[in-house]
Amino acid sequence: MYDRGILESWTPPLPVICIGNLSMGGTGKTPHTEYLIRLLQEGYNMAVLSRGYGRDTKGFRYLTEDSTTLDSGDEPLQYYKKFGERVVVAVDENRRTGIERLCKDHPGLDLIVLDDAYQHRRVKPSMTILLTDYAQPFYKDLILPAGNLREPRSGWKRCDMLIVTKCPEQLSKDERAMFQSHVPGKSVFFSSIGYLTPVRLSTGKEEDFPKNELGILLLSGIANNKPLQKYLSTKTNSLSVLEFPDHHPYSEADIHKMTRLLNAMSKKSNIIATTEKDAIRLLQPSLSTLTNPLPIYYVPITIEIRQEDKRSFDELILRHVGETKKRG
Repeated sequence: MYDRGILESWTPPLPVICIGNLSMGGTGKTPHTEYLIRLLQEGYNMAVLSRGYGRDTKGFRYLTEDSTTLDSGDEPLQYYKKFGERVVVAVDENRRTGIERLCKDHPGLDLIVLDDAYQHRRVKPSMTILLTDYAQPFYKDLILPAGNLREPRSGWKRCDMLIVTKCPEQLSKDERAMFQSHVPGKSVFFSSIGYLTPVRLSTGKEEDFPKNELGILLLSGIANNKPLQKYLSTKTNSLSVLEFPDHHPYSEADIHKMTRLLNAMSKKSNIIATTEKDAIRLLQPSLSTLTNPLPIYYVPITIEIRQEDKRSFDELILRHVGETKKRG
């Protein structure tokens, strides 16, 4: 109905950048959103608006020091804990009412980043960024339940640019050209994941993994943990995996199960490794008495736009925000 003009999309009065995908998840929306925040937060007053998937609340909410994953969702809480001093973070399942509320409460706002809003057609962003996984590109996928797509492949036509995520170190010109051929007329960029120093969950401090006879139990409740599995395999020859669905709300029973698996491992130094998004959910006060004694580390990630793409990508984003803000 939106494609045929029966329903009309609303155009916000300020620059709005939407990050999303055609698939159900696992393309790296959260770290790419963080990349944009880091790029733009110094020069602009900005907000991040998310649906707050998995929360128990409804409607518009600002994130505060008292926010939890239960009332705000895991990804928005991660944004707030990292950038809350400089960036307004809010949730609303209706992006239009969320944008209107942000503009009313913060008249000096320069731009808004929408996390995972590619299918939210009520709002027409000023720029739309589509993500696709290098290992499972949208043009080789099928709509649910046959595949992992939320909507037909032709949805790529609504994007302004495509970012191919989780790329290997070596990327040939032919591979780059192949991705470009599937989105004619669109800008295409390539990114990869960088892993940072692990952080001990109980202390919040950076701490390297133990060096001697290390066994790792990977705990994950994300859409795609394969890249992290590959990275952790470089740290140990003894890797076990405990998987839960994406956005899984951890319970005491889950922690007990994880503890039993950890104790059954045979190495001298056994640890639990997890993602930053999982760590946000593990930090619930109700779980702290169980998790604090455990050797749990989360592995922060950063997005690295390929060296040959970074300058043009950053300039394109900055120019768009500046020019759209002036027109507004």
